[in-house]
Amino acid sequence: MKWLSRALVALALTLALVQPAAAQRAHDRSFQWYWGGQGGGFYYQTAAQPYYYDPVVGGHWLITARKTALYVAYEQAVFLVDATAAIGDPASPGCAVGVACRDVTFGDMRRIMFGVVAFPLQKRIEPFFGGGFAMMQVLNPAVDCTGCDRSEAFEAQSRADDAASKAFFFWMGGIDIKQGRLALYGHYILTSSARGFILDGTTHTFQGGIRYSMGSAKEGVNER
Repeated sequence: MKWLSRALVALALTLALVQPAAAQRAHDRSFQWYWGGQGGGFYYQTAAQPYYYDPVVGGHWLITARKTALYVAYEQAVFLVDATAAIGDPASPGCAVGVACRDVTFGDMRRIMFGVVAFPLQKRIEPFFGGGFAMMQVLNPAVDCTGCDRSEAFEAQSRADDAASKAFFFWMGGIDIKQGRLALYGHYILTSSARGFILDGTTHTFQGGIRYSMGSAKEGVNER
């Protein structure tokens, strides 16, 4: 019976070595091509109003390497009521927040993000973090130019349009849960502030979503 006990010990050792490796392969998402969607809340303020939450939805494209990934996303915030802001204009006698400024109303915001995300653990449940660049654009800004002549109104609207889009840095952190080709996740995004932008200061986004692997993003080399 010694040979049987030795065989059982060898089998147990083999399983102990194989199972962690298999588990690691099961949660390995290297060189995958993901498409996903997300939704949540967009938290922002302007010079004329305090912080507000509004819903934001979007989609993203994720191409993974071994422990990092390229992240590209398009999102749009849908404002439940028109937001109010103020832009500088030396030709104006004043606005709701001071002098040499004009009141602006707008609805909705869109942004495009390009960045790099790190997945350091390669586990079924793992944290991720990253950052990159974002372009944000406030949609349909309308300046209040009551009493302006045509040239003043044109100049004021041009100032509002110029202040409606800027480039930013963003930072991201969250949790990813993998299940086969699917991954559920939640993340937080912080954007930097930009001088002269209609939105004032930093913005904050809290989102949850799902992504699905469409297959390998790395073509193999076949040899005859």
